[in-house]
Amino acid sequence: MTATLRSSLLLMLGSLVVALVLTFLPLPPWAAIARPALFPATILFWVLHQPHRVGVLAAWFAGLLLDAGYTTPLGQHALALALAAFIVFKMRDLLWTLPLIQQGVALLPALIAYAFTLFWIDGINGRQVDLWWRWLPVVSTAVVWPLWSLILERFALVEVDS
Repeated sequence: MTATLRSSLLLMLGSLVVALVLTFLPLPPWAAIARPALFPATILFWVLHQPHRVGVLAAWFAGLLLDAGYTTPLGQHALALALAAFIVFKMRDLLWTLPLIQQGVALLPALIAYAFTLFWIDGINGRQVDLWWRWLPVVSTAVVWPLWSLILERFALVEVDS
C-alpha cells in the first residue's frame, strides 16, 4: 500500500478563507506594494495538489470572489486566475519533480500570466496602475511560495493509505 496526501473539503475551504482574509487585510502602503498574492497562490496550490477537486472552473469562481472584494470589473480576476490555474495544471508533472524553492521559480509563468491579465484588462478599462503594484507581488509570491506551501501541506493535507 502506498500513502497519498488528501485533504477534506472543509480544510481546503478553510485555507481559502484564511488566504482571502490575509488578502484583504489592510497594510500600510509601503508593505501593501509587495503583498504576496496569497489567495491566488492558495488556489494554485490546490490545483497542484488536488486537481480532481480544484481546477480551472474552481479558479474562475474563486477569481469572482476577488472581483467582488476588489470591486474590479466582474471576470477580471476570474479570467486571470483561471489562466494561471490552467498553466499550473499543464505544468503539474514538472512541478512535482522540483523542490519547493524551485517550485516558486517554476510558478513564475503562471504568476506572470495572472498579473499580465490583470494589467491588460486594467489598460483596456483605462485604469492606471503603478508597475510596482502589479509586478512586485509576482516576485514576492514566488519568494513566499515555499513557506506558504509548507504551511498548507502541514495543516490542510493529511496522509491516507490507498
